[in-house]
Amino acid sequence: MKSWRYFFKGYLKLCLNASHPERFLNACAHHRIPIWNLRNQGSCYELHTTISGFQQMKPICWKTKARVHILKKYGMPFFFYRNKKRKAFFTGIVLAGALLFFLSSHIWNIHIEGNLHNSTPVILEYLEEIQIYHGIPKNQVDCAWIAQQLRKKFPDMTWVSARISGSRLLLEIRENQTYQKTDPTDSLNTPCDLLAEKSGRIVSMVTRKGIPLKKPGDTCEKGEVLVSGQIPVTNDSQELIRYAYTQADADISIAYPLAYYQEFPMTFQKPVPTGNTQTGYLLQAGSYCFSLKKSPKWKQSETITRLHQLRLTENFFLPFFYGTSTDYETTTKTFRFSKTAARQKAQKHLELLFETLSEKGVQISANHVRIELNESSCTAKGTLLVVETNTAVTPVEITEQATERNNSIDE
Repeated sequence: MKSWRYFFKGYLKLCLNASHPERFLNACAHHRIPIWNLRNQGSCYELHTTISGFQQMKPICWKTKARVHILKKYGMPFFFYRNKKRKAFFTGIVLAGALLFFLSSHIWNIHIEGNLHNSTPVILEYLEEIQIYHGIPKNQVDCAWIAQQLRKKFPDMTWVSARISGSRLLLEIRENQTYQKTDPTDSLNTPCDLLAEKSGRIVSMVTRKGIPLKKPGDTCEKGEVLVSGQIPVTNDSQELIRYAYTQADADISIAYPLAYYQEFPMTFQKPVPTGNTQTGYLLQAGSYCFSLKKSPKWKQSETITRLHQLRLTENFFLPFFYGTSTDYETTTKTFRFSKTAARQKAQKHLELLFETLSEKGVQISANHVRIELNESSCTAKGTLLVVETNTAVTPVEITEQATERNNSIDE
């Protein structure tokens, strides 16, 4: 451990020859000369000491009639003295230090976590719009301002934390799970009607505001008014006085047929590896890529690239990548689906459609899709009876108000 303590100042390995080495060592201890790694080599003693300690040993050697000579020199002073003529080496050290200082003063990685509704590419694109990008100097990054701009741009972000760690900008986001974009007609309290967006049969209707013009079991056409926001107001004689207006609000489920058609050939082509490979190395600096691999000699091939990013510490990532690129020779072969495999593929496509509709809140009431096979193709066609809660809002046309009739009686 002492060797590393004195490495920058330099230290020496000495050989001690003395008839009474105890006197010499006691005198060194009295003058507080640091000595470590003392070893008896039979004919002499080997020890380590500092440069200043070696200079203080001269009068002690004269008094104790001991002789010391240098076996080896260690440390930075001797290293620089031995390499003083290597100007390119020291120039490289200075340039490496300058490059390290430059890289450590910039942001090379923007890490975003906690975002669910807003994707990472969308957030990064907005950060570039406000001049926050990879490679920006740290002194131009205001974390509080970035958090404020993100909350202003994305209202569903309830909490944003921005901090710099090493050469990374870390953004922690919390989003409102129940946030929904409001309709402008809601904020303005504009009277409106509910229209049918699909033509079909009304399965259920729960009206909260407005006058229902249809009931469950009725059919409707696309664009037809289902719930009116115009409410007639009558007097005791059931005469129309005026109209009151409100925002029609209801949950209406409409069943309608959805046509389905999907066809694919029974034969397909697929690249098959032949077993021949060719591997080379890749170096990437920023957006520039240097390939040390020869061009593939095959007419058809597939390439798999594996890259690793350099980093100095856990949070200090450098914009340099290294890795390998492997070319695999392939040949195209024609295969044919079996009847079972073709039906399974057609059914899988249909199930994917079911999952997509289910994510959108659409229920499948009946499935009338049939799968037909022939020598050249597999066809799945038919109709699906789906139930969807889907209505459109349109402003109510406010008509001229009717006035109450006053009858006068002449006596």
